[in-house]
Amino acid sequence: MDTPGEERWLSALRDRAAGLAFPEWQPRDEDWTSLYTSFDEEGAPLTEVAVYRGHERIHFRRYTGEDLTAFWIRLVNKISE
Repeated sequence: MDTPGEERWLSALRDRAAGLAFPEWQPRDEDWTSLYTSFDEEGAPLTEVAVYRGHERIHFRRYTGEDLTAFWIRLVNKISE
């Protein structure tokens, strides 16, 4: 079954985010990525990027503050290349 266009786009976004967050990561067939954006207890935005191999989380990073802004600028610029 083909993956719908929206899911392909979201998957590509998650993969690019993981590639930026973990430049040393070499994707394998069993790897999958997670990109989560929310707010902390004080209402400040945050983004979490993770890579899982099967059910094991092998990479994790949380962005807040200036790092969050810089990460999203890099991600949007990477997508637009």
